[in-house]
Amino acid sequence: MRSTSSASTYGIGWDIKQVDIREINWERGRAYGVDPEGQRVEIATSVRRTGITPEVGQTWMVDRTYGPYTLAALISHEPPPP
Repeated sequence: MRSTSSASTYGIGWDIKQVDIREINWERGRAYGVDPEGQRVEIATSVRRTGITPEVGQTWMVDRTYGPYTLAALISHEPPPP
């Protein structure tokens, strides 16, 4: 989805991203991933609308509905290519 009025995307216009999860730090409540453009993305793990616990190697759709990027939908259980 593309929006030109969303303040949560800091002028970029994208409300959602696809992210490959590379690391999870449960103590900090954060997951770290990489989007298809190679940008590192920090994701809050406290909001999981699917009820699925994220794992390293999964591909997720994340969005900024609640401010920071949060997990919106599991796309794939397959690990990303090297």
